[in-house]
Amino acid sequence: MDEAVRRNNFPAMWQLKSRYGITLSAAQFKDVLWQILPQTFHAFVIPSAENKIRMALDLMTHDDASERLVSDFLQEVLKKKGCPGDVVNRLAESKILSENVQKEAFDFFVSIGRFDYAQAMKEQYGISLNGVQLKEQLFKTYEAKKNYQLQRILSLYDKDNKSCKEILREVLKTVAMQPQDYSPKLFDRSYGNFFDNYMRFINTLLSHGVRDQTAVNAAMTKAVSTLGSHGLEWAGQLKTNYQATIDSGKLEVVIDRALDERQFFLLELIFPLFASDDSDTANSRLLEKLASKLDPRFYYIYRMAKNACKQRLASSGCTSQKAIDILLKKAIENKDIPWASELNSKYNAYLDIKMFHYHILDQVDAVKRCKHTDPSFLDDLITSLRFVKTDNPGLPGTIERMVERIGKMEKFPLQQNVVDMLRSFLEDIQTSLMVNN
Repeated sequence: MDEAVRRNNFPAMWQLKSRYGITLSAAQFKDVLWQILPQTFHAFVIPSAENKIRMALDLMTHDDASERLVSDFLQEVLKKKGCPGDVVNRLAESKILSENVQKEAFDFFVSIGRFDYAQAMKEQYGISLNGVQLKEQLFKTYEAKKNYQLQRILSLYDKDNKSCKEILREVLKTVAMQPQDYSPKLFDRSYGNFFDNYMRFINTLLSHGVRDQTAVNAAMTKAVSTLGSHGLEWAGQLKTNYQATIDSGKLEVVIDRALDERQFFLLELIFPLFASDDSDTANSRLLEKLASKLDPRFYYIYRMAKNACKQRLASSGCTSQKAIDILLKKAIENKDIPWASELNSKYNAYLDIKMFHYHILDQVDAVKRCKHTDPSFLDDLITSLRFVKTDNPGLPGTIERMVERIGKMEKFPLQQNVVDMLRSFLEDIQTSLMVNN
């Protein structure tokens, strides 16, 4: 065996063990190990070194002196430049390391990001990350955008360690509070962007059971300020799953931005983020803001804003008479009688007397200008008579003035039909007022 060791002849050593049961003495084992140790580890020597270490461990005698040598050798390996994780892991798997060397190997694996080897050592020796290491590795992983390593890191600390639990809350809060709201970083949509990394990191900590309400609320604000469906959907999840809240004023700002940028489709993602106590008021304000976008000069924008209004009404209705009446007025201004009729019949929207007067005369002018002869062309005019509250005391006088004005117009085919229709409407109103009084 001495000759085989001197010649570094592993096949011969192996034959001596397999045939005669001879193993390396502590002195021989030390010689073999130190012959393996290179000046510097590099790609050409690592496979050979790892293989020889494996064979040396198989050939050793399991006495105290030999087992101490494994720990001593591992410490020497750790001092070498380019020390590879695979070689250290081969020695760590021997299960005969001293406690201090176990910790050195564990810390080495953590420092090079080999959390799989660190996890094996935790399971084998019960070693865990301390608070300082946990904090350092979490921030390091976040900055490097390596969120795939987070779960491994989170498996390496002692779950009963109160200090580590506090560290996790601190890390969650620190990351969640950065950057400032509306930072340009939040609007980057490129691959591997800041927000995706931010969101995955926080989601991982939350799913791990880390909780801090301030952090969750801050994350929701950042998500909302992205003004993108990705961020807004996450904000909704934070509200549902972690009771995140956001100031209604900040949501109003985001709504204004969405409207200014004509991203009407985002409104249905933003609105559910309001607290339930604010939802009715917020809904009314949103409808009023949408009404300002119902511009008859730009049909495409009008159509998008109208669809957004219809979605909002279908989802939440409207408790504000002012808001619903504004929408009716805008529909009339855009000559959208079908939608105006829908607003009136479904949501009890009405025109004020002045707008009603203007609209009816405008309808009559259109009939006069086109010289229609078929009474069916008065259908929109008939429908429009429903758009005013009949119990308004000023309505009879308004209708009488309209009848008088129409009667004085230049003759047109359906003039008498219009006058008769208005007079009939006036009689119905007066009868109703008499009954009610």
